[in-house]
Amino acid sequence: MPEKPDTAVTLTHRAIGLRTTDPEAARELLGVALADDTGYEPAWRWLAELVTDDAERRFCLDRAFAIKADPETDRARRALRRVAPRVPREVRDVVEPPRPEPVVPVAGRRKRSGKLVALGAVVLLALAAVGVWTATSRAGGEPVRVAVVAGLTGRDPAAAADVERGVRMRVDDLNAAGGVDGHPVELRVYDDADQPERATAIAEEIVRDGKALYVIGHGVTATSLAAAPIYRAAGIPAVTPSASGSAVTDSSDWYFRSMFGDRTQADFLAVYASDVLKAKKVAVVYDDTASGRSAQAAFADSYRGFGEVVAALPVTGDPRAAVDRVKDLGAPVLLATEERNGVALVKGLRGAGFEAPILGTAALGTKSFHDALGGATRDLHLATPMAQDSLSGPALAWSEEFQRRFGERPRWHAATARQALNVGLHVVTKDRIGLDPAAIAADRRRLRDGLASLKDKKNAFPALLGPLYFTANGSAQMPVSFVTSDGVRLVSTPVQLTTHEPGSPQALAAALADGSVIAVGDRYLTRRQVVATGINLNEVRDLDTRDGTYFVDFFLWLKYTGPHAAADVQFVNAVKPDLKLGQPLRDVTGDDGTYRLYRVADRFKSGFEFRSFPFDHQHLRVVLQNRTQTADQVVYVTDKEVLDQPAEHHLRSGADAEATINDIPNWLATSARFFQRTVGSSDALGDGSAAGTADGIYYSQYTGEVEIVRDTLPFLIKNLLPLVLLICVTYLSLFFNASDGAAPVSMGVTAILSTAVLLNNVTSQLPSVSYTVALEWGYYAFILLAAGCVLVAMLRKRLAGLRRDAQERRLSRAARIGYPAYLVAVLATYLVVFA
Repeated sequence: MPEKPDTAVTLTHRAIGLRTTDPEAARELLGVALADDTGYEPAWRWLAELVTDDAERRFCLDRAFAIKADPETDRARRALRRVAPRVPREVRDVVEPPRPEPVVPVAGRRKRSGKLVALGAVVLLALAAVGVWTATSRAGGEPVRVAVVAGLTGRDPAAAADVERGVRMRVDDLNAAGGVDGHPVELRVYDDADQPERATAIAEEIVRDGKALYVIGHGVTATSLAAAPIYRAAGIPAVTPSASGSAVTDSSDWYFRSMFGDRTQADFLAVYASDVLKAKKVAVVYDDTASGRSAQAAFADSYRGFGEVVAALPVTGDPRAAVDRVKDLGAPVLLATEERNGVALVKGLRGAGFEAPILGTAALGTKSFHDALGGATRDLHLATPMAQDSLSGPALAWSEEFQRRFGERPRWHAATARQALNVGLHVVTKDRIGLDPAAIAADRRRLRDGLASLKDKKNAFPALLGPLYFTANGSAQMPVSFVTSDGVRLVSTPVQLTTHEPGSPQALAAALADGSVIAVGDRYLTRRQVVATGINLNEVRDLDTRDGTYFVDFFLWLKYTGPHAAADVQFVNAVKPDLKLGQPLRDVTGDDGTYRLYRVADRFKSGFEFRSFPFDHQHLRVVLQNRTQTADQVVYVTDKEVLDQPAEHHLRSGADAEATINDIPNWLATSARFFQRTVGSSDALGDGSAAGTADGIYYSQYTGEVEIVRDTLPFLIKNLLPLVLLICVTYLSLFFNASDGAAPVSMGVTAILSTAVLLNNVTSQLPSVSYTVALEWGYYAFILLAAGCVLVAMLRKRLAGLRRDAQERRLSRAARIGYPAYLVAVLATYLVVFA
């Protein structure tokens, strides 16, 4: 019978027989067996039994477990987990030796593997960079440093505080959103106490520091004049939000003003006194300060062409001396004083029986001044850059946010300070100013030149209170609004003035001849009819998000003095282009003007934004505009009856006070707001005879806006429940046996296809949009997760086929942990972004 050849099996059997009598020979035989078949697991196990060193035993057990993941072997390995493995001498020749460092790239499969590893590293680095960028999404890099100087402990600390609040609020919002082109904005706030000496010292400190790109301040004329030469010599642009003295910007081509100056204010006051109040004589009482003297001199110069300034009295001590001198003149009086003296003068004049109108400069055009007067508010006419009842939509939203943050409505100082900040940052962005500390002098020069280039409406910056651009001497070109008291608050006067831009010399001559345009110095003003407008919503329903239409039922009333052309309005966002008001329900004309009430019920349309779907907020608007009258001729402001109502009242139906205005299923009405805005074209549209055609034709619009939000929880329960079930089923696929790869793969593919169908069903209610909405990202995240489960199932099956049981178990365990972790990360992202 022929002799059988030795194999790993036969050699191992012989070694087992010698293990007690000759263990050394048994180990040698096991070494020969493993040289014949290194994958024979029993030989490794028996060699582990025969070696006397724990390090060698650990090596043999590791090799045996790598071939077959036996629990007994694993327990023995774990008992030696603190021992470093070492190769026994019997198998040194059969263990793969260490490899030298590669000198040249390895071709073929390993080269491709290296490329894949490199690609994976690049992807991981890119993801890490994105993660770092996301985690540090706040602005970084060289800051835009802005100095703010105000009289925080000066003559009017409340106004100065609003300057600082207005700027700080904007900077906080900017930095939270990523800054200006990625650069944070850094404020440096100084208090000059409205003292020229202190202002000089602060200006010198700002120059020595050398870091501020520009300055917002100072608060009053005297301090601005003290600082202006220092900023000019150092080449630092400055924008004052409240110093109206003409000399501030006249004396320096580096100083700008984000509100009107005394010359503009004086022109408007002179025409208002002569044309609206029909005054032939005016007395002026002014503070004996740089601000007061500048305002008095400018008014005297402007009013010279209309009447006589019968008295010009400075307040140097007790204001009652001025009261005694003007109370018997019988002429209207203009107060060019700060708030403290103004309150004493008005109360003193009314208490002494003074019946004539009282005018005031912008320093008195504040709610705090009005409230301090108590009941002495009759026949009061105050100039202001900002009338609360005629704010535009963005300005109204800003005012409400300011009140939420600080507990009170903002003064106009907060708005003009915000404009001063924004216009500078606008130039930084528009002119791509680099913010290199080594080139700050050049950056300041470019900023100054950029501000000076804002010289007409076509180049204006769209600021909070309207287009912001500057005269040749750096003062903002903006109209002066006039407010009066309704006994409770300051509201716009029935007649306003606005700057007239003549279309042609012939049109100007005709307008001057018929009195519709008034010349004052080198400026032309025209009267503008003010229409107090109110909307009382009855019902909002039948929302169609696909075409952006909805039905609105509401009452509309108009109050005005003057021609009835003010009531000739159209609805610019009505589905029917010819929708008219129809006959009024009430039409009353008396000595106080005209009151007309209408009811409108029809479909309107708006452009909707769905990027946050289904967490989106939509705005349902009703927008009216005069058919023929431009913004120079008529303006629509919010009626005081609307201002008197609490915000929650606007959400109750005007037809049934017990009902809500909202009748849209699955949506909640959160607020209703009413505001005006000016729209139009910078082109004259071919009409050379129209008023204001030099800079285009503009119209005043009035908007009622209802904000609605989806009732998200029921929506998510209804639309995401199938997805939740798919998530659970897909997770179960990770618990199948590794060898059964077909079922998990099939489950993952089915989940992907089902998710695509669900996504199409959920988004079918949206119009065709070119961007990805929020809910789609969630579905895409699950599709990626399901695809990952398919890949894991395939890899597990491959590892099981190669008998790499340990690697398969590690992959399975990682997938089962990573799956819910991934879901939690996606959910957390949605909570952070949309909560």
